[in-house]
Amino acid sequence: IAAQATDFCVTPFGCGVAGTSCASPTVAGIIGLLNDVRLQNGKPSLGFLNPMLYENAGALNDITTGSSNGCGLFSKGWPAKSGWDAVTGLGTPDYAKLAKVVAALP
Repeated sequence: IAAQATDFCVTPFGCGVAGTSCASPTVAGIIGLLNDVRLQNGKPSLGFLNPMLYENAGALNDITTGSSNGCGLFSKGWPAKSGWDAVTGLGTPDYAKLAKVVAALP
């Protein structure tokens, strides 16, 4: 999965930081909030996420346009497309939809 990761403010670098170093903690924070939904309802934390994500791909925003920048050498990057793709995976998390999904899990 992916997250929008541009114009983050990161100490000591200031604002305008972008990339995986911003997207990964953003997704981790969302997963933390989803685990909180479960714990508040007396359920265990999510654990291994892949099966839940693939079974509920509709709870993510499928990114279908754009592409990564690639490495700038011999590649134009990876294009976004419908469904899973190398640049955004299943897409970006939709917290409201995922919260409903994880609350309904046993």
